[in-house]
Amino acid sequence: MSNVLTCQRNIGITLSNEFAKKQLATHAVNCGLICGHACKYCSTPSLIRTHRFFKENKITSFAALESGTAIVDLWTHLRVQRQSMKLDSNDVVMMSTLTDCWAPEARGRDLGRHLLSTILSKSTCSVRILTKSASIAYDYDLISKYRNRVMVGLSITAPVHNEHLAKIIEPNASSITERLQALHLARDMGIRTYGMICPVLPGIGTSQSDYESMLDSVLAAKPETIWTEPLNARGPGIVNCAKALQQKGYGLHAHEFDMIRSSHFHQLYVEDLINTATNAAISRGCLDHLKILVYSDGDGYNVNDAAVIWLKR
Repeated sequence: MSNVLTCQRNIGITLSNEFAKKQLATHAVNCGLICGHACKYCSTPSLIRTHRFFKENKITSFAALESGTAIVDLWTHLRVQRQSMKLDSNDVVMMSTLTDCWAPEARGRDLGRHLLSTILSKSTCSVRILTKSASIAYDYDLISKYRNRVMVGLSITAPVHNEHLAKIIEPNASSITERLQALHLARDMGIRTYGMICPVLPGIGTSQSDYESMLDSVLAAKPETIWTEPLNARGPGIVNCAKALQQKGYGLHAHEFDMIRSSHFHQLYVEDLINTATNAAISRGCLDHLKILVYSDGDGYNVNDAAVIWLKR
């Protein structure tokens, strides 16, 4: 991460119809615009590209991501403090949906812990944490005090034996091994966990054996539910992943990403993932725990969709 910029937004906790449809949360909170994990596939720049910050600072959201620039909002907790009091026990707040509250720049300023403490102390809602940072474990002391209201998930994007490839695509995130260690530690401490095998990277986590390896690693943490999702086709993420792999000498893996730039081959990739994940879950007796998120209405797909949430229906 080469640079950290600050911005002051006008939002804190927001309703999230999209994440409600995903059955993940009713609300969302993010601590900035771009996080420092700099994942090559990140779709956040496409979602926030028109934000006034970029025009005022003469930079695009895509350029910020590519340069490893993080953009944080140090005043988020002030808005969250007021808004938390309006939440009740039926609400679930997702930390986070666009940026990681435990990414390096956020962790260095204790933003995640501060926001989490504020939400938990000022409301009766539940919180679902999603991060790619093993540093979340430093906050297990706080989470343990609210263990019935907090669920911890660490995004797993590759099997351990392919974590060197994931590191190229997620340069500033914790390694897959470190994420799994943090997830398993949560289990050992009696903290509620859930699985997030997402995004499943083509050629890196899509074979039956690779997906089963990821699923088994997550199941070892005794998750309440497991979500899985293909790589989003939105924005330049697929191209960025292919470019990064090619530059590191992984041409064959780069080709796997290039292939799914076509809408036809992207659908085939999604179909294969649905069937692979479903078969893996059936063989392990956990199909009722699996939720596969797909941005489609399902029309034209030839799959067993018992675990699929069609997000465009």
